[in-house]
Amino acid sequence: MLKLLSNNKDFRYWLVKSKLVGASFFVSIILGAILSQPASACRPAPGSTPATLAARVDNTPYVFDGTVIRVNEDKVTVRVKRYFKGKGSRIVTLTGFNRTSCDNFITTTGARYLFFAKPAEKRILTAVYDGAFGSVREWSDDTESELRQLGLLGKRK
Repeated sequence: MLKLLSNNKDFRYWLVKSKLVGASFFVSIILGAILSQPASACRPAPGSTPATLAARVDNTPYVFDGTVIRVNEDKVTVRVKRYFKGKGSRIVTLTGFNRTSCDNFITTTGARYLFFAKPAEKRILTAVYDGAFGSVREWSDDTESELRQLGLLGKRK
């Protein structure tokens, strides 16, 4: 009888202990869900700045001006107006878009960008990212001005 009583105490101790562990696990899950912040791996760190255009050009095998003519999941097809670095065809397919929160999202055709790319596979390039700052630059007067300053674009007439 004494041995049965001893086993009963052990069982009650184990039962209480397992309930405490289970309750603390449940509370930690709830608190984690309430207090957690969304992931921001693709947001620029506070105080960070994008690489200069000169640095991007120096560190990227292909830099070109082009207009998006087709979007297919993570690939965009671009009609290249001119290459500033590297050589290639007038129609280029680039991968590395629209899949993760870190990618540039290009969902429509017709937009003009300055693209930064590297070889991926036969006749396909992949986007080269500047961390959270993206892999393309919208074409603008500022972009043209910077390219002129770098000597990559002729003087305005």
